[in-house]
Amino acid sequence: MNLSRIVALGLVIAAASACGSDEITNPSLPALAGVRFINGLSDSSAVDVRMVDQVEFSFNGIQNKAFRTGTEHQPVEAKARHIRVFPNSVNPAITSAFMVDTTITFAANSRYTLLLVRETPTHVHLVVIDDNVPAPPSGQISIRMVNTTTGAIDSYVVNTFAPTDPVAPPATIANVAPLGISTAISRAAGNAAVRVTPAGSTTVAASQAGPTNTTPTGENPAAAVNSPGTAFSVYYFPRSVPGTSAPQTTAAPNNYTIPGVVWFVDRNPAD
Repeated sequence: MNLSRIVALGLVIAAASACGSDEITNPSLPALAGVRFINGLSDSSAVDVRMVDQVEFSFNGIQNKAFRTGTEHQPVEAKARHIRVFPNSVNPAITSAFMVDTTITFAANSRYTLLLVRETPTHVHLVVIDDNVPAPPSGQISIRMVNTTTGAIDSYVVNTFAPTDPVAPPATIANVAPLGISTAISRAAGNAAVRVTPAGSTTVAASQAGPTNTTPTGENPAAAVNSPGTAFSVYYFPRSVPGTSAPQTTAAPNNYTIPGVVWFVDRNPAD
């Protein structure tokens, strides 16, 4: 849902709540931005994220977010916002020791991702990613890659894949740098999967098919690879660090002992 539709919904709810009252109110909303959070921290347990400068028009319910998980874009007041990231725990001594304490400015009617990463052993921080991607051409979807690892990658966008399927150069999206974001590529809506290799290699490190929708038509079609107008950011994550509190499970489709690929929606067809 885009920001204008979120605002419209808020006004409808406010108007409905005023029915039956002798007083007429004209609620005014602040300028809003859409912000989501993604946990790219491969060596720690789940985290909580809060905007601590105010309660209204701030993050809602970003709690217990584990490595490789994220939220949808949430409407927040567009201005300089004070944000903290905490370890998720019931022990106050742990949760009081926040991991990140920063202020980030968000522009009105814009969308962002806050990606939590550790670039050095002592430096955990939020990478701000611009999610203001253009709408795909008619009948198409768009895909861009986000590399959260420490090595450059190539990405191959294919129709379907099996674990033994080879990839053949040239890569669809080549040489995405560590913590880099590629430009978006467009393709006809339909089944799609991403296979990732180290840059210059044809050895596949991770693969994942994009989400599909069995009924992609209608007034509000769901975001999916077979729903024209959908834009994706496909995140490539490292394996979780062995021996840490990050997830270590091996069960498909979330095998944390190998690198992984996760599809996130930047635009849905109703935007």
